[in-house]
Amino acid sequence: MDRVTVLWIAGPRAVGKSTVGWEVFSRLSATTKTGYLDLAQLTFATPPLDLAGKARRLGAVRRVHRAEGARHLVVTGEHHADLLPEAELCWLHAGHDELVARLLLRGRGGGPPIPGDELRGLPEDDLRRLAAPTPAPPAAAVVVDTDGREVDAVVTEVLDRFFPDLSA
Repeated sequence: MDRVTVLWIAGPRAVGKSTVGWEVFSRLSATTKTGYLDLAQLTFATPPLDLAGKARRLGAVRRVHRAEGARHLVVTGEHHADLLPEAELCWLHAGHDELVARLLLRGRGGGPPIPGDELRGLPEDDLRRLAAPTPAPPAAAVVVDTDGREVDAVVTEVLDRFFPDLSA
């Protein structure tokens, strides 16, 4: 079986992981069989799953994508290096002011519709406290700055950095 390229897009809350990841998936899937996994969506459970439970779900879905012939897998969400050690990590970065603006937008119900979005309806003070730019972990192959940039520009940079042969 051919190798599946795994790209994990991570970063602080509200940096744009799901939006960027979905667009990367959409562009890749236009030419190549590609899978998409949002870790938060995949691991909704009551009671919440521990890391081992998340690993089981992620592993099962990954095996299905591979068995169905996916060449690429785009994963978004909180990064756990042990879950997919072969994944290349793309860390999205945004400064404090940008994160505050995005968190406030999500709190008001704006931005992309995310089922189970825990930010909707939170008081403004709580949302502001959540704005925490996070440095990229050492495992990050690439750090992409999202401040003041349109999604299309960020997606193009991610594709150029991780899939240069596809962006010709």
